[in-house]
Amino acid sequence: MPDETYVSIKELAMRLGMDKSHARRYVLKLGFKPQKRRTPDSANQLTLTVTAVEAEAIVQQRLDQGFLSSDKAVPYDVGFFYVIQLVPELAPLRVKLGFAIDMSDRLAQHRTSAPTATIVKTWPCRRSWEVTAMDALTAGGAKLILNEVFEADDLNELVQRGDSFFALLPAPEAKSPLAPHSPHESAE
Repeated sequence: MPDETYVSIKELAMRLGMDKSHARRYVLKLGFKPQKRRTPDSANQLTLTVTAVEAEAIVQQRLDQGFLSSDKAVPYDVGFFYVIQLVPELAPLRVKLGFAIDMSDRLAQHRTSAPTATIVKTWPCRRSWEVTAMDALTAGGAKLILNEVFEADDLNELVQRGDSFFALLPAPEAKSPLAPHSPHESAE
């Protein structure tokens, strides 16, 4: 068996420009399974590590997402508008509306305070549409509780209003073409 090199999560975190706990969560989210090993940079104490090959793949993933270089455009304005039931077993009409780039991360964040929260529906969305979408979904059928949390009169109607609203909109990543005389059009 060839001798493999290992990289501690601490060392990987420094390469990624994040703190150690965030790096650990990021590595797990990517599907890697760090193993405890004794390393020189941990003073031979047990620490979480990945193989050097895995570390390179993790760094490459971060590069591909635009975090480690400033020359890549990262589309933070396109994601999802969501309806989440916060406590479906106790208050099925209490919902959180909002925008998220990554729905699994967003649901996990909500589950820290509402462990049984469930996604009712999502639609592809631009960040700039969030407030308008919220107004459209809650018009005439929901009352604001606090901070994007609403009590819906009828959850099915709220979702149907969302379906109707988002059916009118273009694909979130679609951009209008430039007119030939636009100052944004590159000169040839």
